[in-house]
Amino acid sequence: MMTKCVDWFDMRLGLRRIYNEQLAFEIKEGFCVWRIFGAITIGCIFIQVVTGLYMLAYYIPEPSMANYSIQNMCNTTDIGALMRNMHRWSSIFAALFLFIHATHVIARRAYRAPRELNWFTGLFMGFIMIVLLISGIIMPWDWRSYWELIIWADWLDTIPLVGDFIKGPFLSFFTLGRNYVMHIYLLPLLLGLVLCLHIYLTRRLGLSEQV
Repeated sequence: MMTKCVDWFDMRLGLRRIYNEQLAFEIKEGFCVWRIFGAITIGCIFIQVVTGLYMLAYYIPEPSMANYSIQNMCNTTDIGALMRNMHRWSSIFAALFLFIHATHVIARRAYRAPRELNWFTGLFMGFIMIVLLISGIIMPWDWRSYWELIIWADWLDTIPLVGDFIKGPFLSFFTLGRNYVMHIYLLPLLLGLVLCLHIYLTRRLGLSEQV
């Protein structure tokens, strides 16, 4: 039954060809453990998506209800607290693994031609993940979230020349609803697009050799 189902989808979508070309490739001799951290980071992002969709069903993006909705999810559902903690810790580990991956890329000089674009997309993904971390901390809208927002606003103020001009509009523009839209929709979509490009470039150009 399972084979027939796979055959049905394969005839229409070409699943076996996609699997053979994109997933079932041989690992070259000399493959080191440091090269797996990029894939582990993607695994953490996948956990973020799954747990985030679960939390999305309960979260209310209003200042008076945000923290209550999260507490209600954790206290009244069987796996609410687990999902929240998985979401929280997978984001931290994703940032850690991404840092290790970037360090390994620098050590191997994999940012050199013709892989410059791959390096830039990786840096851009790192920036997106930092913004996701910041906006995610703000989502519960408790006292920690409030002071986190103030701290990052003060960081903007330290930017030479333009800091004073950025901080005011940033605080004036900020609302929990806008933070919600950015964290749930805009940033994940942008991260997904850049990640697809990053994986495509990695598959097309390969990993750099040891120098």
